[in-house]
Amino acid sequence: GATTAHAARLRRQAAGSPHIDDRQVRAATGADFLASRVAYKLGLTGPAVSVQAAGATALVAVHTAVQALLGGECDVALAGSVTVHGPEGAPSGGCAVAVLKPLRAARDAGDRIYAVLSGTAVGSTGAGESADAGRARIARDALAVSGLATAPLAPQDVSDGAGVTDTAPVAAAFVRAVLDVYEGAGRPGGDAGPRRAAVSGSGPFGMHAHAILERPPTEPAAAAGSTAVPAESWQLLPYSARSASALAAVAARLGRCLDRAESSEELQDAAWTLQTGRARHAHRGFVVAHDPAEAAAALAEVKAGPKRSGGTSAGSPPPVVFTFPGHGGQHIGMARGLYRLDPHFRADLDACVAHVRDASGVELGVIFDPEGEAAEEAARRSVADGRIAQLAVFVLEYALAKAFIRWGVRPAAVVGHSLGGYAAACIAGVFSFPDAVRMVLKRTELLLTLAPGAMAAVRLPEAELLPLLPEGVGIAVISGPDQVTVSGPREPVERFVEEHAAKGLETRLLKVPGAGHSSLVDAVLDEYEAFLAGITFHRPAIRVVSDTTGTWADPEEIRTPAYWCRHMRHAVRYHDVLETLNAFQGCALVEVGPGTTLTSLARRHAELRWNHLILQALPHPTDETPDPKVLLSAVGALWVAGVDIAWPALHPLRAPRRTSLPGYPYERTAFPVPAA
Repeated sequence: GATTAHAARLRRQAAGSPHIDDRQVRAATGADFLASRVAYKLGLTGPAVSVQAAGATALVAVHTAVQALLGGECDVALAGSVTVHGPEGAPSGGCAVAVLKPLRAARDAGDRIYAVLSGTAVGSTGAGESADAGRARIARDALAVSGLATAPLAPQDVSDGAGVTDTAPVAAAFVRAVLDVYEGAGRPGGDAGPRRAAVSGSGPFGMHAHAILERPPTEPAAAAGSTAVPAESWQLLPYSARSASALAAVAARLGRCLDRAESSEELQDAAWTLQTGRARHAHRGFVVAHDPAEAAAALAEVKAGPKRSGGTSAGSPPPVVFTFPGHGGQHIGMARGLYRLDPHFRADLDACVAHVRDASGVELGVIFDPEGEAAEEAARRSVADGRIAQLAVFVLEYALAKAFIRWGVRPAAVVGHSLGGYAAACIAGVFSFPDAVRMVLKRTELLLTLAPGAMAAVRLPEAELLPLLPEGVGIAVISGPDQVTVSGPREPVERFVEEHAAKGLETRLLKVPGAGHSSLVDAVLDEYEAFLAGITFHRPAIRVVSDTTGTWADPEEIRTPAYWCRHMRHAVRYHDVLETLNAFQGCALVEVGPGTTLTSLARRHAELRWNHLILQALPHPTDETPDPKVLLSAVGALWVAGVDIAWPALHPLRAPRRTSLPGYPYERTAFPVPAA
């Protein structure tokens, strides 16, 4: 409801606003249009009812909203009133709005509950009944609805002389009552007994309304061990606005608020509120922090302008491409932070490790989270063993991809680099995880039986390099226009490096065991093809870029043994892969695996780095940044780009609650009415 004489003032000064007609004045100021106009602006679809009950308006609006909720007409209701006076009016103008939800729904959503409405009642003074008697009868009705005993209540009275034609005083009294029961102020007996309050409002001709409020209920006891936020946890705080300047203002307000926070629980609640309780606007930013002080410091550094404060979302989310690296980035403690903090990721990885153990007798678990000197030494031996290391890389990439999907990041396409091609195809549904384990095991076993070989990096374009290669030496990897790796028997590779380095060619031997993707692989291709006859292949459910051809994989060809034999033998054409992805309009690349090899290659591409989002899931092995921070930063960057994140999945240890955070910094424009 509303009280305002603004329309009369506008009509008196119509000559000063010739662009406004009377229809616009009525629509903008008429109480009949207030609720429906608010509902239209906010996109609300439930009942939109304007209430006019003079001084009782605020409480009648609350009562009407409660009935709508109880009747199932809406899930959330806004109830309130507003008084708008011109400069010559009384200084009692104001607005108050309450957000109402069923108690169970509010608790399930993790909302911050300020008070519970136990009972409301509305009625009029009867014939021959005094105003006081009518008001008391309505209060008894509300008490009966609440089911409460007649325990002492803290009444909120409207100050004498406020006048019953104005909606603001009772609205203010209702807000004071809510805050009193929430903060525990103004109740008889101090802390003894439940905190309750009552509010009454009346209008002319005997209209009365009454509401009874109680303190928020005690939260149900959480499961043992799930209430505290671990000290090493990290939180992703997303924020957005309609302009770059407003985005910086949002960050500044949020930073000042978090500067007063003290606990990890408060930071998580703030993150949850930002993730699920704020509208998403085009200008976006995010902060990843492990405590309130770090979050406040990062937000304080945000400056206005899209390059400093964040990015913009085009509206439609970008297609996400998972890129899976190959052998080489493995190290002790891969994804250890995520393993310790996310029970769902831990369960997935443990299940993969258990399957590999049962299928092959290989123990991978010690690599991911070794504890103690003996475990660290066992992990070092495992990482140095090519057979174990390649299995570890594969299962980590598979579990990490499943985690991203659980967080709402679903790939539109996948691509792998050599060994990573198996993780890519498995996620795409070309073969099952058990079959993928069998394939990786067999592939690794066969490669370890090859004759001694070597690999060397050469800084020369493919076309210029091919005529220089000796017999038996071929191109194994093409990473860039002039970034090539050659592979073959050890003696001719070493001789090639020695001779051409002396001629000024930039080339060097690589410290890698064996010579994959070379002529040496020919000796085992028949055996591998015979083994692949026992694998069940499927048409991919997700598009795959082939690192063998550098183009989109044929969905029929990729499900044949011949394709996977060529994949093991032929060169990895990753530069062509990047060319293909560069043509994939607006896609975002996420490296799903240990290290940053593929991220680095993509960022060195002449065009890709400017036109596409390029992200890594885990830090480089030498980077001491905690991997949860790197992971959440990737998720945050995807959200900034427009990807819808499954926010509850980021909070597996403790159910967060909604909390109070600063409101939106509206960039206001004044439209003063000309003086008469």
